[in-house]
Amino acid sequence: AAIGIVVCGDDTKSDVWVEDCSIASIVVQLIAQSLGLGSCWIQIRKRDHSTHKTAEEYIQELLGLPMNMKVESIISIGYPAEIKKPIPLEKLEFEKIRHNTFVEKE
Repeated sequence: AAIGIVVCGDDTKSDVWVEDCSIASIVVQLIAQSLGLGSCWIQIRKRDHSTHKTAEEYIQELLGLPMNMKVESIISIGYPAEIKKPIPLEKLEFEKIRHNTFVEKE
């Protein structure tokens, strides 16, 4: 990918930084799509880089981020190598949809 956007939140300033960063990540992906670009969400939070270091610690060290700057994701952006076709309508599992309740239909 030509661009990687590291999405971070300051956990000393917000108790909902995970949610805020998730929304920001998705908005970045939507904007990329609207520009004809492809994107991929790379999950960082709660992932391992190696047996002795988390992915977040690795990115914090690599970019010189302070410990309070928590890394949620990296959004890679570039020109897509292929355009995937949507799943055909007849293959969608509409029986999994519930209306107003989770209770299974009888």
